[in-house]
Amino acid sequence: MNHWGRGPDTGGSVWDKGVWRRRLLQWRDDLGATDREKREAALAAWATRWLGGMPPGILMAYVAIRSEVNLKPVVEWAWNRGWTVAFPRVEDSHRMSAVAADSWEALSPGAFGIPEPTGPALSPGDLDVIVVPGAAFDRLGRRLGYGQGFYDRFLPQVPQAKVVGAAFAEQWVDALPTDPHDVPVQYVLTEYGVWSVQDRGFVDLGGGTTGERG
Repeated sequence: MNHWGRGPDTGGSVWDKGVWRRRLLQWRDDLGATDREKREAALAAWATRWLGGMPPGILMAYVAIRSEVNLKPVVEWAWNRGWTVAFPRVEDSHRMSAVAADSWEALSPGAFGIPEPTGPALSPGDLDVIVVPGAAFDRLGRRLGYGQGFYDRFLPQVPQAKVVGAAFAEQWVDALPTDPHDVPVQYVLTEYGVWSVQDRGFVDLGGGTTGERG
C-alpha cells in the first residue's frame, strides 16, 4: 500500500506550481476537525518516536498557521526532554533566522502575524533537526512552499541538519514541479511515519510502521 497522494487535477498544466499550491492548500483547509485531530496525533507519535532515538539537541520547529500541521505536541515533548526548540523569525523581506524559545509565552506576533521569539539568533550550524511546513512534498524530498522563498534561502545554511517536511498524506505526492532554487528535504513526516528520501522507505521505528518502499 502506498501512502502518497496523486496531486491535484491541474487541468492539463502538469507543471503549474500555482495550481498545485492552490488545490493542495484548499484540500488542507477543508479537512474536517475530527480527521485532522486523528492525523495530527499519529504524526506527532511518529515524530516523537523518531526524535526519541537521538540525543537531545536543537530542534527548529514552526508555529502552525491556518491549516498547517500543528506541531504543538512535538514541541512540548521536546521541551520536556531537554531539547532546545527554536522557531523562525523573519528579519526582513528576504531573510529569516532561528531563535530559541522555552515556552509558548516567549512568542509574540511578528511578521505576517505569526508568533515569533525574541532574543539572539542561533547559529544555523548549531541546528540538529529542522521541521518545515509546505503545501506539498514528494518522494524525492522536493518541497512546494508558499511562494515567499524563506526556507529556500535558509536551508542552504544548514547542511548538517536533518530537514524534515511535515504534511498530511494527501500533500505527499509522487512528483512535484520544481525550480532550480527549490531546496529539498531529507525526510517527509506524515501520519504514516517518517519517510527517508535517501533510503526510499520509511524509517524503521518499530510499532508497526507500514508503507511501500520505493
